Amino acid sequence: MLLGVELKRFPSTLASFVALLLADLPLTGATLGSTHANAAAAALSPAKIALVPREDMEELASKVRTAWRLVALHNASDSELREASAVVPDFSMIRNTSNMSAELQKIPSGQLLQIPMTGIDTLDLDSIPARFVVCNVHNAGTAIPEYVMAAILSWNVQLPKLDAEFRRCSWQPGGASSCSRPPMHKESKGQTVGIIGYGTIGRGVAQRAAAMGMRVVAVSPEATASAPPPPLAWMGNDTMLPKLMQESDFVVVSCPLLPSTRGLVNESLIGQMKPTGVLINVARGPIVKEDALHDALSKGSIGGAVLDVWWQEFHPDTWPSKFNFGELPNVWMTMHTSYNTAEARHEGMGEVAANLDALALGQPLKNTVRGPAIVSTSFSI
Repeated sequence: MLLGVELKRFPSTLASFVALLLADLPLTGATLGSTHANAAAAALSPAKIALVPREDMEELASKVRTAWRLVALHNASDSELREASAVVPDFSMIRNTSNMSAELQKIPSGQLLQIPMTGIDTLDLDSIPARFVVCNVHNAGTAIPEYVMAAILSWNVQLPKLDAEFRRCSWQPGGASSCSRPPMHKESKGQTVGIIGYGTIGRGVAQRAAAMGMRVVAVSPEATASAPPPPLAWMGNDTMLPKLMQESDFVVVSCPLLPSTRGLVNESLIGQMKPTGVLINVARGPIVKEDALHDALSKGSIGGAVLDVWWQEFHPDTWPSKFNFGELPNVWMTMHTSYNTAEARHEGMGEVAANLDALALGQPLKNTVRGPAIVSTSFSI
């Protein structure tokens, strides 16, 4: 059985009323000449088909505002594949680029490939049929900056170490305790955070760090000679990376993985960090040179690292790195979970639904990775 959800079908009396309203609206060729006309015409058109992950169908059905028939991605019939206008791939499909390319070839009417996540480094854009506009979502602008701030604050306080030591020294047999006052910890106020990549996540980190009284600097391809945007002390291009590394107590990597950023944070740049400096990577592992970081941490030439992303991710038969970072006491590690909140997922589904609506209405698509921002759509009245 095919699992489909038919959405927002107008009753015939309402459709007739809308058709009367359209009589006085300006038309340009076969395309309606206003947003309101497009919306009304879309309501009268047959529902478009979107192929979506089964687990996302219910939430997307509650969020879309135009006529779509949502069909479970891996259960579509041949006719549904031929007629589908949009595809929302699941993670297994995104990981297997050759298989995804073959599946997309079966969808001749496809217009939108809506990636339900931010990272697109696993995509082979050249293998995706040119008829598809490719979009992603920017839904972790709260979750990841909060993760970064939690890492900064906890590193300064050394909360896990304080907790472990107090558990060890207290509640000993006989009512005794061997605790001594722990060393003083650091305050974040007045420290400098250097951000590599000033997009949604970078800006989120900057806003929160500044609110804590921290000084914030950034490197971004969009940097100009004009005054930096608040709350930055300065923003420069990649020629300013050495300066950023030298000044920062915490270096946050939040840029996308591209050919130009692979290995960007290399031995030379890591060598310019403060001896107490901490590198926080929430972007992609290969942006940082694996051997250079492990060497610096092993020698204690930098203060430490907080790693949420790895050089080999989601491969159960291999280590996340060829080096065992788990043996190093100055590394905190998580399994690419900084983005993983219920709120971020709901926000992402909202962005997917918004692009489905935009496609149905012939309006600009958001977060376009490849292709025009507007897919032209003609409505017949």
